Amino acid sequence: MSEQAGPASTDGLGEREREGTIELLGVIAYGAISGFTRMAADSEMATDLRLKRALASMAVKEFHNHELLADHIIELGGDPITAMAPFEEAFEAFHARTKPRNLLEGLVKAYIGDGIASDFYIEISQYVEPTSREIIRRASSDYRDVDTIVRAVRDGIVEDRRRGGPLALWGRRLVGEALTQGQVVASEREALSELVLGLSHDRPGATLNEVGELMQRLTDRHRLRMGRLGLDA
Repeated sequence: MSEQAGPASTDGLGEREREGTIELLGVIAYGAISGFTRMAADSEMATDLRLKRALASMAVKEFHNHELLADHIIELGGDPITAMAPFEEAFEAFHARTKPRNLLEGLVKAYIGDGIASDFYIEISQYVEPTSREIIRRASSDYRDVDTIVRAVRDGIVEDRRRGGPLALWGRRLVGEALTQGQVVASEREALSELVLGLSHDRPGATLNEVGELMQRLTDRHRLRMGRLGLDA
């Protein structure tokens, strides 16, 4: 991790905007380190070597994303641990409520849960300054091994058609929990809410209508992902 940047790294950002940006980076950074540990654990459950490799690759990318975000927090004058700490309880509660019972549920969670989280962060990134926006988008890009995950889920359903219904319910539960968590986190962090609403900077913020459109886009992308898995949304 890089050394802390000097004051020039925050030029152009007001204190409240900087605070909100660090909060956003902190929540994404915690999600990335949490994703790393979960995917590494899932790779241990996989007996197929191709699938094990894909999950391990996804875990590595999550850790690299975490480092990218943590380094940028430092560049903005923040501390990564301090920035992540307020979100630990919410994330761990989410993971406790959505603990997979088997490998297939773990794969669906990796694809659906992390997919909608990445979509959400990319959407929110339009309300931050350009450098942070690019960092968030780089940390929220698709995994190169995602097709292996999709194929494993589809093969599992073909192997036993009775798995399709429960996995579809699982996917719907994941997206509901993820959206609820995102709304709760945003509402509890004032600086982050002000950042999104445009109250801490002179760029346009999100209107209520735009927030509704954002949620619809997230839902539409979720349906596409469920369709790729062969599941009803």
